Amino acid sequence: MMLVGWGGNNGTTLTAGLIANQLGLTWNTRTGEKSANFYGSVTQCGVVRLGTTAQGEEINVPIKELLPMVEPKDIVVGGWDISGLDLANALRRAQVLDYDLQRQLMPHMAKFKPLPSIYVPDYIAANQLDRADNVLKGTKQEMMDTIRKNIRDFKATNQLDTVIVLWTAT
Repeated sequence: MMLVGWGGNNGTTLTAGLIANQLGLTWNTRTGEKSANFYGSVTQCGVVRLGTTAQGEEINVPIKELLPMVEPKDIVVGGWDISGLDLANALRRAQVLDYDLQRQLMPHMAKFKPLPSIYVPDYIAANQLDRADNVLKGTKQEMMDTIRKNIRDFKATNQLDTVIVLWTAT
């Protein structure tokens, strides 16, 4: 999975959540200890009612058992951002996650650095200008060719069947 805006609040939080689940992390909060889980994920926790048994008991099947899906712990993440911060520093800047969880994730998130992104001020919030230190240069066609090459390289390097590109930028 490649994320546009990987170094922003959404991209870093998504990546941190995947890593926290891969590692089975627990952390302390003001209300007690929490553990990584996929609660709230329709694909991981949702069920479909298929009917009832002869005795009238409902038959519910997890969505992830009905449809072919990638196990979230197996997802490989990469992407682009106009900010060149590694994801540990981007996560710190976002201030979204509890400190204890951030502390545990920092060494893992520091390994990730977004690829340079396309920066067209007309399509990016004005408050992002100060962050724009990781941008592609060239014509729009040259920048698109670079993005397409990034996707091909990511797919080959990680030996993936498919790459999904998601927009997480503002």
